[in-house]
This record gives sequence, C-alpha cells and structure tokens, in this order.
Amino acid sequence: MNGTYKENRMNSQRPAARQRTVNMRNVYVASFFAVAALLLVLSMFLFFTVSEIKIEGVTLYEQDQILGVGGVSTGQNLVRTNTDIVEKRLKDTLVYLDDVKVTKKFPSTLVITCTEAEKAADIEYKNSYYVLSASGKILETKNPDPTGDIPVIKGFELKSLEQGDKLASEDSFKADILKELLNDLHDLKFKNIDSIDLTTRSDIKLMYDGRLEIKLGSSVDMEYKLTYLKAVIDESITDDYEGTLIYNGADSGISAIPKSQEESSKPDDTSSAKPDDSSSAVSADTNIDDGNTWNSDNSWSGDDNQGYSDDTNAWDGNDDADNAGTDQWTNENGNTDWEYDNGGDQGYTDNGYTDNGYADNGYVDDQTNTGW
Repeated sequence: MNGTYKENRMNSQRPAARQRTVNMRNVYVASFFAVAALLLVLSMFLFFTVSEIKIEGVTLYEQDQILGVGGVSTGQNLVRTNTDIVEKRLKDTLVYLDDVKVTKKFPSTLVITCTEAEKAADIEYKNSYYVLSASGKILETKNPDPTGDIPVIKGFELKSLEQGDKLASEDSFKADILKELLNDLHDLKFKNIDSIDLTTRSDIKLMYDGRLEIKLGSSVDMEYKLTYLKAVIDESITDDYEGTLIYNGADSGISAIPKSQEESSKPDDTSSAKPDDSSSAVSADTNIDDGNTWNSDNSWSGDDNQGYSDDTNAWDGNDDADNAGTDQWTNENGNTDWEYDNGGDQGYTDNGYTDNGYADNGYVDDQTNTGW
C-alpha cells in the first residue's frame, strides 16, 4: 500500500514541475524580447549616429546643396534615415541628377552616389531650344541658341515644357523613336551628328559632320541601320566627301550620292518648259523648275509667269487656249494635229495631244510626234 501511495504522489507532482519549466521558459523568452526591444530603442536614439557623409559622382552641385536638399546631416541617427525619401528629394529637385542611390554603412556612414545628367540633344521648338538629357529629362528650357556639340532635333512637337519634365510629344511615337535613336547613337559611339529631322516618322534624316545627309527611313531596325551606316562612313567615306547616304535595305545596301551630282541634277532656268524653249518636253504633272502645276480644272497655276502662267493661259474647253490675246492654240485638224497660231506663217505643229493621249511638246517643223 505504501508503494501505491508513493506512486500516486509522484504522478501528482509531475504536472507542477512541467508547469514551472514552461513558466521559466516564457520568462526567458520575454526577457530576450525585452532586451532586444531595449537595444533597438537605444540604437535608434543613442547608437549608430551618422558621423560621416560621403557624396560621390557630383561636379555640378556643391556638397551643401546635396545635403540641404536631401535633408541629411551628421549627428542624425543612421537607422532612422529613410534612404528612399532622400533619393526622391534629390532627383526631383536637382534636375541635373539623373539617378541617386543612398546607402548605409554601419556603424556611422551614409553614402550618396549620384549620376549626373548628360546633355544628349537640343530640341528645336517654337524658335527656342530645350536641352534633353540622355535619360529623357528636360534640363533647360527656352534657350535662344543651341548648345552646340550635341544634335539639334527638328520636327518634334514638345508636350512637356517645364524643367525636370520627362520627354513627351504630341506624337507619342516620336518620343519613343527619339529616345531609342539617341541611345543607339550613344551605344554605337556614333558621333558628329549635327541634327536629326523627325518631321516625318517614316523618313528620318540625320546630318553628319555638316557634309553628309543620311536618309534613315523609318525607325524599324534602327540599331542595325545605324551600325551599317557607321561602318560605311568609317571604312568607305573619305573625310572630304559631301553628299547623301540613303539606306535602301538589308539586301540593297546604301546609296551614296555626291553633292556635285546632286547639284548637277537640279534644273536651272532653262529647264522650265516654255513655248519657245529648246527643251524637249514638259512634265505632265508639274513644271519642276518654277512650281507650275496642271490643275484638275484644266488650267496651269504656278508661282511666276514663266512657262505656263498663273491664270491667263487656261484651257477653255473649246479646243482653244485663251490667253487674253491673239495667240491661241487652235484645233484645225479634228483634235489630231494641233498647231500654234502666232499670227505669222510659222508655227509649231503636232505639239499637243496626240492620238495616243500623250502631250508632245517637242519643237518640230512639219514633223509628227507621237509621244514624249
């Protein structure tokens, strides 16, 4: 019976011992967290005080400006410093900072690493120039003259005009094209670009070194095109070459047209067709020398009185050209043979609309012309 009593007594003591063990464990855990909390509080208010601030990558701003705008100083607590807020303040306020990274180095150092904005282009807009950074931020506004040594962007309609704004255009595609184009030029080290014309997105033009007009075409495969063109310029084009480079496609290559050839192909005063001129023909659509154009109302219109004048020599529907004078184009042969009647014995025959419907303006004497 004594044995049974002892066994029951021992069993009744075990739960009490377990409870005391659990209680002691809870005390230890609570004590640990209390100490940790105390240390945290002490670290936030007493320990890890900023004793050094390092500023890296800045040449355009003074250290006091960085500290003042960022809202940091020695003596403040490193743990409690919000690096995200410091970065945002600096990037939003100091436009020439493209990027800012703030890091903590315990126990007492704060490092501010800055990336300064790089002037990438001048956007010509409403007789002023807006400086654009490589990251696509407006650095300067309404400058009377271009910066120089960076491309001038033409044909770009700016939407955001304030300093610090991100690049935006009335044509959103142009903004994307411009950023891609500037990045590609930078990555390829494609220098000496004087201007970029984005007036027509499908017909992008670049001026290189004041002597080469580059017709890039559309923005499709732009990096490939620029790589190709740069290789041609570097390896095949001499330093004194002037003219135009036209990208024709991956299979067709690049056409190079010398400036001398371009100038020789331009029509001069003698190329504009006149009734008494020695030129062989006049364009059915336009007189390219002086801008005189055949209108849908059966009249010639233009900028001057050379060739076909503005409003005096109109086709009147009666097979005559009424130029308010005595000279007329008459239909004497049933619309097959036209004759210029200048009141004399000589005329230009068969210089009109022939049987095949073409306008024949060659100068002939008693010869029949059937086309151009």
